[in-house]
Amino acid sequence: MYGCGPQNSDKLTPVEKFVTEAAAKLFYQSPEKIRIIPTGGKTGQSSFSEAQVMTKELIRLGVPKKCIIPETNATNTIENLVFVANIADKIGFYHLIQVTTNIHMPQVKELCKLIGLEKISSYTTADEIIKREIDDARAKNIGRWMQGLREIPLYWLPQTTKIENIERWKHIICQPRIRDFLKERYEIAYPEKLSQNQLFKLQEKIKKEKRIMP
Repeated sequence: MYGCGPQNSDKLTPVEKFVTEAAAKLFYQSPEKIRIIPTGGKTGQSSFSEAQVMTKELIRLGVPKKCIIPETNATNTIENLVFVANIADKIGFYHLIQVTTNIHMPQVKELCKLIGLEKISSYTTADEIIKREIDDARAKNIGRWMQGLREIPLYWLPQTTKIENIERWKHIICQPRIRDFLKERYEIAYPEKLSQNQLFKLQEKIKKEKRIMP
């Protein structure tokens, strides 16, 4: 589940409240099997991360604290998925249910594809669970962000260097659109042949690249 900054207090934004209520409702369909990952770091001038604020609300709604795994570092949707991938790889989750708003979901689906979470992800919008719509502050930017994900590797690729599983990161750079980028920028034609040490060095190089916004 995803936050929607900025926030300047420990209060949920309307979108966060909507998504949190949906996640709680989904949890109670199978509480013995589901664990919730609220994801989002500090935004605006807040002293609280989005994940902390959503966790507090989940507990208020009756979700046991032991069933919540907060991710408190992400500052945007790309990092949301990167850090969720790290959690999934560490814990061994074999199925992820992506819960967000209808407007935000296309970006989440595209990132799941890029990061290699597509095969273990299903997608449920909060709109479907709660059976109502909500104005989403991100709506006016979604088209621009989607163009960036599809056409500008330096919009999202540097942030994937925070992926801890080197095999997952190798999956990312072996995608056709990234192969072309690596060949043009670094003269790397066959990323699948790179050794682990070479992969780490490439990761560090891309991490230092200036991010291009769409």
